[in-house]
Amino acid sequence: MCLRDVLVIAMMVLCVVAHAQQPKLLLRATFDGSCALEDGGEGEMLAAEFVDGRDGQAIRSTADGEPAALLPLSTANPEEGTLMLWFRTDVPSPSTREDRVRWSPVTAAGPGPDIDVVLNFHQAQVAAGNMWDARHRGAARAVYSHLIPGKWYHLACTWKKGDSDLAFYLFGRAQSDTLGKWNTLAQTDEPWADALRVGSTLGSVDDVRIYDRVMTAEEIKAAGEYRDGECMFDEGRVFFNTLLDVEDLKAELVVEDSFDEPWEQNWVLEGPGILTQENGRLRMQEPDRDAEGANNIVLWHKTMHPADFIAEWEFTPNTVEGLCIVFFCAKGVNGETIFDPALAPRDGTFSGYTMGDVNSYHISYFRNTCTRSPNCALRKNSGFWRVAGGYDFIPLEAGATSKLTLVKRGAHIQLAINGHVSIDWVDDGLRGDVWGSGWFGLRQMLTTDGWYDNVRIWAVK
Repeated sequence: MCLRDVLVIAMMVLCVVAHAQQPKLLLRATFDGSCALEDGGEGEMLAAEFVDGRDGQAIRSTADGEPAALLPLSTANPEEGTLMLWFRTDVPSPSTREDRVRWSPVTAAGPGPDIDVVLNFHQAQVAAGNMWDARHRGAARAVYSHLIPGKWYHLACTWKKGDSDLAFYLFGRAQSDTLGKWNTLAQTDEPWADALRVGSTLGSVDDVRIYDRVMTAEEIKAAGEYRDGECMFDEGRVFFNTLLDVEDLKAELVVEDSFDEPWEQNWVLEGPGILTQENGRLRMQEPDRDAEGANNIVLWHKTMHPADFIAEWEFTPNTVEGLCIVFFCAKGVNGETIFDPALAPRDGTFSGYTMGDVNSYHISYFRNTCTRSPNCALRKNSGFWRVAGGYDFIPLEAGATSKLTLVKRGAHIQLAINGHVSIDWVDDGLRGDVWGSGWFGLRQMLTTDGWYDNVRIWAVK
């Protein structure tokens, strides 16, 4: 056998292997005037109407609470797979916090892949449910500042039963997953549903596909066939590829605490937390979630910071679970000190800080509760208004220390994690005045265990 023959055989083997590795399309419905499936067969029309789609037509329901169509799930693989579709919100977000709009562009009547969208007055939440237990919705989810009515969004959800893992992607970018290494999803022996329920009266659905295995981000992007200008970065979460350098802006040092003894006299704890000083760092822990009186905690520094300031601190998770928030510019709604006894008592319950008689800004900068969402969110209180989102650069690794830098100059607020800008927002004053001087607080949610060090706040030159 000559060298050329060997090379030809090798290339043939590589082609066969590459072909075997390609995801197999099990189901595709483009809804161009029917529920016909690309691989043969047809879905069942229910309360359906066809509307303008991303290409050709899309489908929408004509009856509240009823799906537009049913698509067979018989070809899907319960062990692993990928569901993807294009969806468009056709209604505006609610204008008040009393309102909420929930719709499911795709759901299964029982175990099986599903996608759920909730529109609130201050945010949108997109979630994928537990594929193997229909009682648990929202197993993998992420929150965005808003979704634009009339815009098409590409969503993909992957599942792998052996790893108890779900993940979903928006425009081919990973949003959240269930981190099966420590979070085991409940699984049942209940058989999968026979069909997908597709469409609602609140939005349109186009090009639903199911593949036979978990697809990579690049494979999802290729299958989505995105056009120029189709992205998610201008809706809710922003990835800034920039560094923040504020050394030349630092003036008077207002707060400095490296948690050497004595440090307790500088802080006020609200909620049943456990605070210990270990090796020059402050460790904050929550009591057991099931313990009587268990709650979240907030630790306030007693010194008021100026209206324009630069704050820095170091955070080190002791475990990969939890949620951490920083409050700043906190005052009573009438300008009272945060410790004024005339204000309603606070015990760590979140609503007392976001919907009560305290004005503030707060940023969630580390979130790994039931799902990991690489997502920082800036909210304005009182009111819990979600005004900006950014990327969480904190590595998901116990013992890894991150440096956070928070800058407020007038209405301009920036947060950087390990130097990388995550939040960059200018308060437009539509949700109340631009908040000024106030108090700085560190919040931890139940199950969080982390260290803090080198908390410093400077006035801005």
